[in-house]
Amino acid sequence: MNIAIIGCGTVAEKIHLPSLMKLKNVNIQTLVDVNIERAKALSEKFKLTDASLLSDYKEALKDPDIEAVWVLTPPKFHAEITLRAISEEKHVLVEKPLASSLTDALKIRRKLQTVNVRRDEDKLVVMPAHNFVFTPCYERAQQLLRDGVIGRVLEVKGRAVSNLSFYGAKTDFRLEAKGGVIEDQMPHIVYLAMRIAGGFSKVLDVSPYVDGKPVVEDARIRVAMNGDVKADLSAAWSGFFPKLSMTVIGEEGRLSMDLLRKPYSLTVRRGSEERKVKIKVGTLQFIDTLRGKHPSYTRENIHFIDVIQGEVSPAVEIDEGVEVVRVIDESINLLERLPKRVVKKDKVSLVKVKGEDLEKAIRKSIFLVGGLNVKRDSHVIVKPNICFWKNTENMVITDPKVLEAVLKILKEKTDRVTVVESDNNSGSAEKRVKATGVMEVIERCEADFINLSKDEYVEREVAGLTVRIPNTVLEADYVVNLPKMKTCNVENMLITIAMKNMFGIIPDRKKSRLHKKLVDVILYINKVVRQDLIVVDALTAMEGLGPIWGTPVKMNLLISGRNPAAVDAVCCKVMGINPYSVEVLWRAYKNGMADINIEKIEVVGESLDEVKRRFAYPTFLKRNLIGALRTVIKTYI
Repeated sequence: MNIAIIGCGTVAEKIHLPSLMKLKNVNIQTLVDVNIERAKALSEKFKLTDASLLSDYKEALKDPDIEAVWVLTPPKFHAEITLRAISEEKHVLVEKPLASSLTDALKIRRKLQTVNVRRDEDKLVVMPAHNFVFTPCYERAQQLLRDGVIGRVLEVKGRAVSNLSFYGAKTDFRLEAKGGVIEDQMPHIVYLAMRIAGGFSKVLDVSPYVDGKPVVEDARIRVAMNGDVKADLSAAWSGFFPKLSMTVIGEEGRLSMDLLRKPYSLTVRRGSEERKVKIKVGTLQFIDTLRGKHPSYTRENIHFIDVIQGEVSPAVEIDEGVEVVRVIDESINLLERLPKRVVKKDKVSLVKVKGEDLEKAIRKSIFLVGGLNVKRDSHVIVKPNICFWKNTENMVITDPKVLEAVLKILKEKTDRVTVVESDNNSGSAEKRVKATGVMEVIERCEADFINLSKDEYVEREVAGLTVRIPNTVLEADYVVNLPKMKTCNVENMLITIAMKNMFGIIPDRKKSRLHKKLVDVILYINKVVRQDLIVVDALTAMEGLGPIWGTPVKMNLLISGRNPAAVDAVCCKVMGINPYSVEVLWRAYKNGMADINIEKIEVVGESLDEVKRRFAYPTFLKRNLIGALRTVIKTYI
């Protein structure tokens, strides 16, 4: 069977193509993506040397040799492509949800019915990709329910949880959908509940767990099903491991399972007795899921092909896809009727530094975010990044020229300006400040310097750890954060910019004792230490194996703001990193510290598209290792 893949993002790369490559009766003839480079990358990865690469899906649908298509695009394109595919009489497997609106879902069903009347017995197959119905534990659960193991079903509870870094999405379409996680994760739990509890009757209510957020990232719906069965369903984007759990409550007991973490087992409870039902031994079940090897993926694709060839009846009908969209549509409509709190946008400036006029550029960047609101005689604390004793290729610490310009601007407002740093594994703060020439800048600007490791402090308990916060920082009238733009391979941080720079105020020399709860500690510090101004030094940034042994990236850019999470989110966009894949930013967003959706941040100054470039992630790949070796040589020779 000759097939075309339309949409070459993560769902194609990690879910469908690996299973399709195992099937001998399938020939992947065409790869389609609006970004032809993504199609080319998949062609190379899966050695599809004979596959045609197209940027326009319509060309693929016109090919008479292609019998079936996999529609793996963002949901807003599902209806358009599926309707065209039906017109060209191609079989279609379309990712969930079938469409982004009930109107479009109904159009697809009507179109399919019209074409199939003409085709008579040779029916065209359009199958919604409800892959988890093919999970072994779910199939066994359905059989147990048919056998009456827990009696008549009364209620179904379910929760679908995933996160954006787990996806590794190529675009931010999930954040742009008006229903957020309701459109993204809720369909899974809806179609699973429908099969257990009967057809859908009415959405009773919907409630986002965090009200007033511009993106719905955790929501609950209560649904009336046929036969007086109630369903309590929820979905969330979370910074933790994904799960897809279901509990079915009956008159005589309950049945529970997690289709993602344990696809080959479930639990049945009747009275005080509980028994585990194991379909097969699978010690690495969850690891396989994280690696894109969940059993439902391959089984779904095999089933779709078998249906086309007339060997089996379809396990998932078009009507089921329409009903899932109906539930999602009703949920989003109810959600939109809820009163909304006005969310004020954070402002972040992007300013290019041209020629030698650095001070002028810094003044402009500060002006664009509201100016320097320092009262006369205020005590101002300035925290640059001085994490190392040498500023190799000007990419490791905050550029002393940036610090000098900021100190000069601050001294126009107040004489009480103090630069702060603390001891770390690279040596005492004094040693690093002197070795890098920063002390000369401080003295030239007639500012003070304090080693926070010698300061008095207060102790706080954070995630089971004792964290010391210096009094000098807590008592400051105005705090200026001067981070460097860098990637970071410490504890999967990905970046070290505004939020991570404040970790440097902790007086412990061996800060690694806090690394096991690094995200919690950084979040706490950024909550209790108010930052009045942030100016990110991206004159020469760092990619690869930061924060020390990376590779320089010449940017000639300043990024300023007042909210560290919003500033870091914009920096991520400049660096080609999805801010939702950075756990500390995701957690900051979850805690209400900032919106990290770039569309919800007011970016002023330069155009983001004009300054962004893709940074190498902090992974141990050949390119990064070569860059690190080069940096080591330049540092020590």
